[in-house]
Amino acid sequence: MKEKYTTEELVFMIKGAVRYVELAEALPEPSEKKRAYLDHARRILADLNSNLDLDRGGEIAFNLLRLYIFINRRLADAMGGDLDGLIDGLRILRHVRDAWVRAAEIEGQKAN
Repeated sequence: MKEKYTTEELVFMIKGAVRYVELAEALPEPSEKKRAYLDHARRILADLNSNLDLDRGGEIAFNLLRLYIFINRRLADAMGGDLDGLIDGLRILRHVRDAWVRAAEIEGQKAN
């Protein structure tokens, strides 16, 4: 675990979490491989959570913390066989990914 990630690294991590959940979604219910994919995604979210600076990030960081916790909980439900948990977790995770991708684009435009 790194102390602070760049925006590009955050995008890479979130995309990885989305990919793991998509791989899990494609597998038949239930399987060890499916649980392993979901576990990988949950570990990424835990790493993202631990990287948040709530003092400096204020309300945005706190909201991201709550969002990552919620997604993590839904993926945990999915690991227990709750298909709705997988669908909810993936849907929200995709929105988070898209927001981080947009943030990276804006950051890149400001740098130029």
